[in-house]
Amino acid sequence: MIFCQQCALPNPYTRETCSSCGARLMVITDTRAASAYGGVESLTKPTVEEHLLERISALESALQHEQEQIEALLELLRRQAAGAISDHAMIEAMVEHLMERGSIEPSALQLLWQARLNKHEKQANVDQLFEERMQQTLGAFQGENFDLFSRLLDTGRQLFLGGNPKRGVRYFEKALVLDPTNGPLSFLVGEHFFQSNQPALARAYIERSIDNRPESYGGLVMLGVICGDEGDLERAKHYLSSALRIRKRSFTAHYGLGRILVSEGRLHEAIAHLKRALTLKPTPEMYYLVGRAYLEDGKAGIALRHLRKCIELDPDFDAALYHLGLIYLREGKLALAHEHFRAAYDINPKESRYRVALRARKPGRLSPLPVFGRAALTSRKVVTSGDVRLAQLLKSDLLESHRSFSEERKSPKRG
Repeated sequence: MIFCQQCALPNPYTRETCSSCGARLMVITDTRAASAYGGVESLTKPTVEEHLLERISALESALQHEQEQIEALLELLRRQAAGAISDHAMIEAMVEHLMERGSIEPSALQLLWQARLNKHEKQANVDQLFEERMQQTLGAFQGENFDLFSRLLDTGRQLFLGGNPKRGVRYFEKALVLDPTNGPLSFLVGEHFFQSNQPALARAYIERSIDNRPESYGGLVMLGVICGDEGDLERAKHYLSSALRIRKRSFTAHYGLGRILVSEGRLHEAIAHLKRALTLKPTPEMYYLVGRAYLEDGKAGIALRHLRKCIELDPDFDAALYHLGLIYLREGKLALAHEHFRAAYDINPKESRYRVALRARKPGRLSPLPVFGRAALTSRKVVTSGDVRLAQLLKSDLLESHRSFSEERKSPKRG
């Protein structure tokens, strides 16, 4: 028999609840200790043995409840899997039907499907990183009104992830009023203004974040680019050099330092940085830039090799074709030079220099395309001026640099 702890009514072992009051029955038996206390009345004076039995019964009850939940989840997963199989079969049938009618191309469909998957995965990673940065911001809070700060942060986060960062950043700026020394939030706001091409605002907020987080790699490289383009070259070199001390394999830092040093006429030092950037990103744009640096330094033979490599990687790089034509024209290879000038013009007929080059017979009338400025002539856009593709390459690296470096610092070191 099992005695009910609620009303003391004896129940058969087969029951789980009391037949009188409905309470869940615990496994308590009529032990010798219970008889010594006077039978059922001993329930009001439980022994250690009875207490342990009660706890075991409670654990059994909890385990049974968890098992029921697991079974429910498994059933739900089974139904979802069955639904997914059905949907997949329907899609396959539709694709097969359309292929038979010649309405779709299998290879194009595969590429489109893969592109969609990559897009969703990338967006999921971006969202996850944003959530992690929100947690860092909350963890760095040192103000007084945390509840209001948290609400402003949450509203801004929803607007950012909802595709309205312009409104979202206003809430982040309000949150910064409550906690002006919050480094992660200052950098987040500054990064937004950097991406929005508002360098003055970006510099103000990122410098504030650097005051509180001097080892912020992302902040240092962005400040280096901003200061370089604003003409503050000494501070730009300071920020970029500091970024290199944190991350030696920084494409942006080597690239920015190389561009600044070229503008100062320090070509030997500049080429060393640009070649390092080339090894980190062996793209057509970087082969073109290094080739232009060597051409600037009067080393046409080395420049020729880099520009040819650029064209091998991208035959439609019109600026590289034009400069190859310039080198061939200086070497007296008129036909070969005009062949490259013609190719550059066919790709980009809007560039007036290409039209002039088609009529040139001597190199004296032609000049290289503007990529490197001179600090003595102009101190603006020293880092990002020149070919549009170079600016895009730098921007894409800057947008990825903070995320990739954060992931590197979070991952455990091996060896």
